[in-house]
Amino acid sequence: MTVSGIGSNNTYIYNVKTGKLATKDGSEDEFTDYFNGELKGEKSETLNGFDSRNKNGIERLIWYLKSGPGACKGIFSEGSADEIEITAETTDVATTHYSVNGEKVLTAYMMGAFSFVDSPQLPGTVPYKTQESKPYDSIHNRVFIAVGDEFDLGNGYRLKVEEDHVSVSGLGSGSEEEDQKVKRLAFGMNALIHFADQQWMAATIEKQVTPMLLELLREMGVDTSREFQINETKCELKHDRIVEAGNRFAIPSTIYQEAAEKYEQFLYQPLSQRTYSS
Repeated sequence: MTVSGIGSNNTYIYNVKTGKLATKDGSEDEFTDYFNGELKGEKSETLNGFDSRNKNGIERLIWYLKSGPGACKGIFSEGSADEIEITAETTDVATTHYSVNGEKVLTAYMMGAFSFVDSPQLPGTVPYKTQESKPYDSIHNRVFIAVGDEFDLGNGYRLKVEEDHVSVSGLGSGSEEEDQKVKRLAFGMNALIHFADQQWMAATIEKQVTPMLLELLREMGVDTSREFQINETKCELKHDRIVEAGNRFAIPSTIYQEAAEKYEQFLYQPLSQRTYSS
């Protein structure tokens, strides 16, 4: 058999009565032996992490068809056909599409991203990356928020971007409620800058403080009604939250890419090179 990986597209025949998997043309295949429990992963030099993941994916698919939210009683009821055709198409390191009898049924996303990044930068004391401030770029609808930038809020309060946080000056010049509001804004801007520097997740930007951040961005010239860019990150508004445009994962795209590369290397390793417990 060929080595499984990104771009693999394999079709199998699953016997709903016996629970066994076979190749479509009936040829010998290590993966089907592996799926059926006739071959252990460590006994093969060909099977790799993609095969292990695919085995899990097909098992999830069968459960989904039998008793999950997509249960198809017609397939597993008395008098139904003994066999179904299952196709597994691996499109990228995290995504495999599963079809039954030619109809796409399930897309499996399998990637424990943080497990494959040595030191993911999560909320904590992390220095900002952007050190140089630049004026608003109307062509790209882009703004830079950098270390040293100061923002006069016009009510006695000022925000300053320090090395790793946003400080507030003027506390006490207004009411206690106003002080707390400015503190929340500083906290929100801190999360926004880390997010824009691809260090933190978008979820760290609290929804409650987002309207104040959007108002500040608009004062800087940013048109938040369309895609905009802050530092190194393209942004958009989705469900009243600031998120990374085009990113369907919870983590920043650069962290995801680093994790994906390590995950891909891990999956291509033959199962015989893995450590198995007795």
